[in-house]
Amino acid sequence: MTLSTQRDVIYLMQNESSQNIGLNVAALGMMTVEDVVIEPMNVSDQQTVTDMVRRGIGAYEEAGTVLASTFRRLDNFQNAYSGASSTFIVAKDKRLDGLIIGGAGLGPLHGLSPCEGLGEIRDLVVLPECRGHGIGARLLKRCLEESKKHGYQRLYLETTPQMEHARKLFIRYGFRPVTTGMQKVSPSEAMPCYYILENLT
Repeated sequence: MTLSTQRDVIYLMQNESSQNIGLNVAALGMMTVEDVVIEPMNVSDQQTVTDMVRRGIGAYEEAGTVLASTFRRLDNFQNAYSGASSTFIVAKDKRLDGLIIGGAGLGPLHGLSPCEGLGEIRDLVVLPECRGHGIGARLLKRCLEESKKHGYQRLYLETTPQMEHARKLFIRYGFRPVTTGMQKVSPSEAMPCYYILENLT
């Protein structure tokens, strides 16, 4: 599958019904662990990844505020993950010739020196048609493993109140909501948008 074809497929999966494009992931059968490979992003993956992240977060009405830093990072994606203590992990579906179906990034928090020991998980996204198969959990777990290799002791992340499944995933992996010093949220926002994992071991 060429890069341009892969980008077209992602666009169709995000904007058309599976019946219309004839690419119903469910029709391929139950997705297994062996069907999806988790690996570092290649240079050739970059444009596909940024398109996927941009479309994935653009559906949330809070994206312009809570996720403003993500949009800024997309304009300089290569530099954001080129540092020795930064990496971007992708999930590829081997049944679809290595189609990128998800990804997640890791780097020092807001440009801090890695020696500060505070990392940030960013840009975690899975294509809607591929959710519910544990891909987000595998990406998050891989980020935790990479964090230990890079010497991070604590991890921070941001999300939006609308991303309910993601917030539950973070809590399941030991992240806790950060509320001290944060702006008060509306009653409809059941949980904060900021999470931290301390004592990473």
